[in-house]
Amino acid sequence: MGDNDVLVIDGDGHLMEPPDLWSTRMDAKKWGEWIPQVDGEGTFTIGGVARIGGPGINEEVARINGVTVEELFEAYARTMSSTDTSGGHDPHARLAAMDADGLDAAVVYPTKALQFGPCDPIDAIRDNPEFVADCLRAYNDWAAEYCSAAPERLFAVAAVPLQSIDLAVAETERAVNTLGLKGVAIRPSAYQFSGRADDLPFSNRAYDRFWAACQDLDVPVGLHPIVHCDTPGACRKFALVREHPSLNMTNSAVDEDHGGSALGQAIGNPVDMIVSMGRLLMGGVCERFPNLRFVFLESGGGWCATQLERMDEQIEAFPLEGRRLSLRPSEYFKRQCYISFDPGEWNLAASAEFIGTDRIIWASDYPHPEYSPDVVTKLRAALAPLPATDQAKILGTNAADAYHLPVGRTAGV
Repeated sequence: MGDNDVLVIDGDGHLMEPPDLWSTRMDAKKWGEWIPQVDGEGTFTIGGVARIGGPGINEEVARINGVTVEELFEAYARTMSSTDTSGGHDPHARLAAMDADGLDAAVVYPTKALQFGPCDPIDAIRDNPEFVADCLRAYNDWAAEYCSAAPERLFAVAAVPLQSIDLAVAETERAVNTLGLKGVAIRPSAYQFSGRADDLPFSNRAYDRFWAACQDLDVPVGLHPIVHCDTPGACRKFALVREHPSLNMTNSAVDEDHGGSALGQAIGNPVDMIVSMGRLLMGGVCERFPNLRFVFLESGGGWCATQLERMDEQIEAFPLEGRRLSLRPSEYFKRQCYISFDPGEWNLAASAEFIGTDRIIWASDYPHPEYSPDVVTKLRAALAPLPATDQAKILGTNAADAYHLPVGRTAGV
């Protein structure tokens, strides 16, 4: 337990997939050079196309930014100083970091395995859902192995290929029933298409078999954004980042017309999450699946109370849009949804009054760049205005409830 015997649970940390994850787990005869791998030059490729690194890529990114390659590397080093933490791929190193930070348990999400969306510029990802499914199966197998080092403290969420509902349902069932994973991760953006140019939002019944499978398995759906142009979300629709197969280009090639990781996360993440939340709450998904849990992640949480309030007001003002709903959007949220706040958000305690103290979790983002070792100290300071019992919910018991984690519970600080 954390200080004063209060359960402290990180509701959204990350794994950093090792370079040989896929090459040691996928069928070489079936997929050949398509398998994600690091080549002899140190370039990470998927489908035979450079995803990270490659000849001339650093020079081109530096040119676009108007800096030297040396200055580019200095910027990378500053950003990646925490991302290189070995706990992303070594569970024992992570457990040591958790002990130092005062964490009892952590729920871990993918990094690279989140970036296999239906619009990816890499042909193998965009055009072959079976290939994507095999890649994500390999990731889920490795994530389960990682968590087996401390099954009472480390809990993984599965990556699933939602561009194929059949494959997504099959992998969800396998990941939960066979591997023991505690939920599924999807991007807050459409995966299904009508056959024309438009995408089908999460409120479309094309996704219902997937929602039903998650509800039947009693696992949450974690909506987790990441900066890339592989889904029809804000980064792609608004050209917040460049459309390119290389993450070096999408995340770092910045000019007056394109941002990178900063613009993608600061603007793209909450935009996609607000749209997805609206589709799920106002579009009838929570009405049709009353026992399905949703967790909204890595987009900040300070906007949530205001948006829920506006959804309620708009449904009241325009009743045609509420005719299929038996509850207000905020009531669906308070019944079956959770949102993650960053530990230092200034309005965390104030937001809890409207959202509900039993609907908020927190995230360290370890070992991504936003992580810092004083994460729990920041969190406790943000929670200080709340009663002790409410602090305990947000520190840990809400995450235990959201993911149905087999950990102890306590009610006081």
